[in-house]
Amino acid sequence: MFVNVNENKRRKLSSSNWDSSNGPKTRSQITSLTLDTLPPEVLEMIIKLLPYQTVASSVRLISRHCMAIATSVLNGAFFSMGQRLSYALSCANTKKLTIKNVPDILICSRTYDILESLNAQWRMLRTITWRYTHPPRPDRFYRLCFYAGDLLDRLHYLIYLAWYNPVVLLGLNTPDSDVHNFCILCKRFMNYFEKYSEKKLNRSALISGCKIVDILDCLIEGRQVLSYRLTKGRGNRDSIVCMQIQYAIPRAWFTCLSVPCAFNENSWRDAQRFMYLRLRRLVGSVNEHHLERVHYQRRLDLNLPLLDTPRRPMPSTYSGYGEYGGQFFYYGNMNKYAYVSKQRHGIIDYNDNGNESKDNRTTKNCKLIITIELRCSIELAPLAVRSQLKSDDIDNSLPLSHDPELYIKMNVACPASINNRLPSHFTWEQRASPRRHRYRSLAL
Repeated sequence: MFVNVNENKRRKLSSSNWDSSNGPKTRSQITSLTLDTLPPEVLEMIIKLLPYQTVASSVRLISRHCMAIATSVLNGAFFSMGQRLSYALSCANTKKLTIKNVPDILICSRTYDILESLNAQWRMLRTITWRYTHPPRPDRFYRLCFYAGDLLDRLHYLIYLAWYNPVVLLGLNTPDSDVHNFCILCKRFMNYFEKYSEKKLNRSALISGCKIVDILDCLIEGRQVLSYRLTKGRGNRDSIVCMQIQYAIPRAWFTCLSVPCAFNENSWRDAQRFMYLRLRRLVGSVNEHHLERVHYQRRLDLNLPLLDTPRRPMPSTYSGYGEYGGQFFYYGNMNKYAYVSKQRHGIIDYNDNGNESKDNRTTKNCKLIITIELRCSIELAPLAVRSQLKSDDIDNSLPLSHDPELYIKMNVACPASINNRLPSHFTWEQRASPRRHRYRSLAL
């Protein structure tokens, strides 16, 4: 009887916890619970508790299941940052109208200025990545991940300080270090994303869509819609978006010269990437100079007692150049203080408050005028018109066209180039139509 009991126990142990070939089973083999076997909802809740940098650099590389969940978390976190920035800007603007204490007014005003700068950077990041993190046609390529975890952590920290502890945000080191370093990190990430991630997928203009219009739409001022029309589909035709947009950029230049073409400069993807890079840098510099002037004027308008007069911004000029495919581009802009120092004849003056005088006739010759003629399928339309297409949410897919098409013509007029004996006009075209198999980009 005693022997039979022992034999039963051994049989029970052998059948449950013993592997005849490998010996006793481990605890993980008994439970068989891993990250891949967890339900997606549970794994997503766990991942959201981790820093974004850990999710991007570690969790995302464990397996395909973890990569899919981490991609969803990181992409969702990036777009939620935009909503948080908009809400923080709205609350800061409302708070400025209610507080009466002088130190609180100053803190709230400077916090609002910093949030404006962060929002401008976020909008440009969204422009560069949204067509790949939320592709209108997921069947063409897999969804990319917003893998800049460190950037998300820093943005989350800056928004947290602006919301809960703005005094720390306005410390002696933060405005010149943390916010400045965040802007530098954004530019590095956009360069890397376009060079390595986007370049692999951007096989035609039907993938990048109206990205060039999205970049120009990031301008804080100077955008004007000249015409907009949405043609209804008839028969087998799909709906088409037709637009004409004009962008007026003061004290800026953008010119193109024909140069000898190198034998290895014939990549359509590189030509597209460099054009996006030039416009992105130009728009970023114009926005920085605009915000610098607005923030200075805002501090002057406060007119608070017991405060020193704000220091006028220093003259600042940005210029860039690049050569590819037989074309040399030179572009840049300057703030109004650099323009005043350049004009030695005193035609344009600024008073003590930094306001421009009425005699500004010469500034008209220094305006860069960019006109966009656009005709595209609705899923390739710019981000700014998605609300008119009844798609406010970027995740809500628009009806897909059976035969998508895209035509963009960018006319650049730079009168200031005439004084330097440079071409004052050039045209850049982009066509894509699968029916005719045309994918080209030209600068004439």
